Formats: sequence, C-alpha cells, structure tokens
Amino acid sequence: PTKYLDRTNSQQKIKTMCRPVNEQGDSEEKEASRSGSSSPSFFRRNFFSITALLFAILIGLLCKSLSTHNLDRPIPIEAVPLWQTSELHWVVRYFVGYLFGKFVPVGQLVKCPITVDWTNVQEADEAKSCINPVRAILEKADEFVDLNALFDVQFIDIERSVGGDNSPVHMTLLKKKASSDAATTKNNDSKAPLILYMHGGGFTVRGGRGALAAQIFGYLHQIGETDDDVNDSANSFMDDAVIAMVDYRLAPEHQYPSATEDCLLALNHLVNDMNLGRGGIHVSGISAGATLAMEVTLKSMDMNIDSFYVDEPKIPLPSKDGTWSLDSGSFRRYGYSRMPPVDWLEWSLKAYTGMETNHEVESTLPYGMITTDVDITGGSIDAANWKRSFDESNATQLPRLFLVTANGDPLKDGGVYFKHVYEEVIKQVEAETPNSTERQPQIKYVETTSGHTGHYIFELPIFEDTMKEWYAEMKRAHSRKLN
Repeated sequence: PTKYLDRTNSQQKIKTMCRPVNEQGDSEEKEASRSGSSSPSFFRRNFFSITALLFAILIGLLCKSLSTHNLDRPIPIEAVPLWQTSELHWVVRYFVGYLFGKFVPVGQLVKCPITVDWTNVQEADEAKSCINPVRAILEKADEFVDLNALFDVQFIDIERSVGGDNSPVHMTLLKKKASSDAATTKNNDSKAPLILYMHGGGFTVRGGRGALAAQIFGYLHQIGETDDDVNDSANSFMDDAVIAMVDYRLAPEHQYPSATEDCLLALNHLVNDMNLGRGGIHVSGISAGATLAMEVTLKSMDMNIDSFYVDEPKIPLPSKDGTWSLDSGSFRRYGYSRMPPVDWLEWSLKAYTGMETNHEVESTLPYGMITTDVDITGGSIDAANWKRSFDESNATQLPRLFLVTANGDPLKDGGVYFKHVYEEVIKQVEAETPNSTERQPQIKYVETTSGHTGHYIFELPIFEDTMKEWYAEMKRAHSRKLN
C-alpha cells in the first residue's frame, strides 16, 4: 500500500508539471482571485452593521449640532446639550426637544422691538408686523380644538372703569355640554365651582389658551362622571362648574401690571357681579399664566380662594441688590432648551417689564443674567406678603397649592423657590394656631420629566393623577361651602 501511494503521488506531480501553460496560468489566476476576494466579501457580509454604525455616527453628530445651537450671546458654561440630559423623557431628549421651535416659533419674536412708541402709527405698525404673525400661528393652532363641540360656550366683555385703556377684558366661559341651562352663567345662583384660567405665552402670546383649558376642564368632568359619591345624587357638583379663560392684555404693548389687573378684574366680575364660585373658587395658570395665578391668589384672599394650580411658573428670582433675574441653576443647565428657548424667555421678560435693550452691555452677558427692577410676581415670592394677606382676610385656611415643575425646563428652579416660600407661609400660619386640630392644606408638588408643559402629552398618567387630586380638593371645598 505504501508503494501504491507513493506511485500515485508521483503521477499526480507529473501531471501537474506537464499541464499546458495556459491551464497552469488559469489555475494561478483562480487562486489569486480566491485569495483577493476576501476583502469585498468582508464588506458584503457586514454591510448592514457598517451602515448602522455610519448612521449612528451621523445621528450623533446631528444631535450634537442641534443640541448646541448658536445664540447671539454666551450660553452659561453649565449648559448641557439636550441629548445628554439624562433626566429628560426620551421623547423630548431625542426628538421633540429639537422640533418644538418649528411648531411653536416664539423664538422668532426676539427680533421684534420691545420699547415702541405705540402712539406713533408707523412705529407701531412695524412692531405689530413682526409680532402678530407669531401670535397668529399659535392662535390658529389653538383652533384645532373646537370648544363649541365640547362645551357650552359664552363670551363676556368686561368694561374697565379706571385707567386710560378703553378696550374691554375678553373672557370665554366654558360649561359642561348639555348642562341644565347654559344661560344660567349669566345669573348663576347654583353652588358650583368656578375655575379662573390664565393661559401661558410669556405674557406676549396666547399659548395653550383653549387647548389646555379644554384638556383640564374635560378631564375634571370625566372624573366627575365616574365619581360614585356624586353620581348618587341628581347632579354632580361639577355639572354646573364654570371655567373662565381670561384674554389678558399682552406685552410689549401692555406692560406689567396690565395682565394682573385684567385677571383681578375678571375674577371680581365673576364672583361679585355674576355670583359664580359659591361652590368654591379655584385659580389656575400655566407658565406665565401660573405666575399670574400666584399674584391673583395673593391679592384675592378676601374672596376665600380654595386652591390654586400653578403649572411651571415664570418666576424671576430676587438678588441682593433688589433686582430680579431669570438666572438659576436650571436656567443654566438647560441653556440649550428649545421648549422654551432661553433667548425668548429673556426677551419676553424685558417686553413685560418695559426694559430697553442695551446691545453693548448685553452682548457679553450669558443668558439669564439680565436684571430687572420690576417684580412681575407682584410680591408673591415673599412669605411675609402671603402672611399679611391671610391675616387681613376672613379666611380660615390657606388656599391649597398644586405646583408643577419640569426637568428640562429653564424655569424649574423658580417653581421650586416658590414651593419653599409657600411652605414657610404654611409654617407661620400653623405656628399661630398650635391648638388647632386641623392642619393647613399641604402642598401637592409634582415634578415631571418632559420639559415645559410636556406632561400634557407625554406623561398623561402624571397629569391625570394631579387632576384627580385637584378634583378631590374641589369636592372638599364644595362640601365645606355648602355647610
């Protein structure tokens, strides 16, 4: 067998050596082809992995570029790119946070003038031509919610008895659809709750005017329809409840305290002239409207306000030199925010307080560092003012505070600051009645993760839980007022 194998191998070698030149060359080419094909096959085998890697790199570069958008002034050094803010809801962190400015283009307003001679027709027209298109976009978007299809709607104009402005305060009253009598809001003697609602928009536009009011009021009614306690009776206490939306005057045409005056006038008219709120008075607002809700509640304690809902308020914080600014830890950390953008937040503060722009001074200041001499909260971030207002009223307990702040919101720390202020107020009031068996209403504080007002869409369970607690507070207030 060994000899046979050797002979076979020898024959094979001879055959190989005796091959024609062409055949041997072809063999070498095939061998070279086989050895050289390893490189293309690697890319073919890993095509999808390589494509995914390149796509991930592209998305990463895009996110970095979008997160660190360029502004006209320095961004605080503490600012974190949007995609790196781990405390944010993922939808906002990777998607909505970049698109917000496209759907809510308030950032365009920073190019508009702030200090305008409104008696000068040409100057006024130029300013309005810059501001009104943005307002029109937001108001158009609000029309997607058909209030008439959801509620009984009534429009009211309140004439001003003082001041040089002759224009009325416009209000929209919403009541449950197919309620006992929609016309009773004109002279309502039922003991139903009243909710005063102030929209957001940095005091310069009408943000979420009808849409958010409809979402809040609609869900409160939805809770009422499943409440076994109230459904045992002929009517739910919410059946005749009214939510009043105030179209307060906007800046820069009307500066502080115009918006506050309109909201106070509206509440006074609803309670004293229309006899509403006998089943409880509740004040609410979102963003700039939340700031108004704070001041309106502070200055209406004699009406026995039962609760106030303060959702992501715009609160400039006090400085040692007696001025106020938006500078805070959250304003610095979320300096790249687009919901809302920090340059617009500061522009709207200047517009509401009537500040002139000093380009030479401001060009080197990081966003948030511009100060104002005007306290747009009307003293509502001072515990002493709350204590004084409570003492001067005939109220037996403080209004319960429902407070919402959001991660990703440059304004978050302002809301947290107000939380500490109101905790001090509760402490002071309770200290004067140590033998009382009833404690003052405690704060309901909610922290969301989806940026400014994002929880109305992306964190519905949080919104619903907050509304359930607010409904329960309204129910207690209604029972208390009936007794």
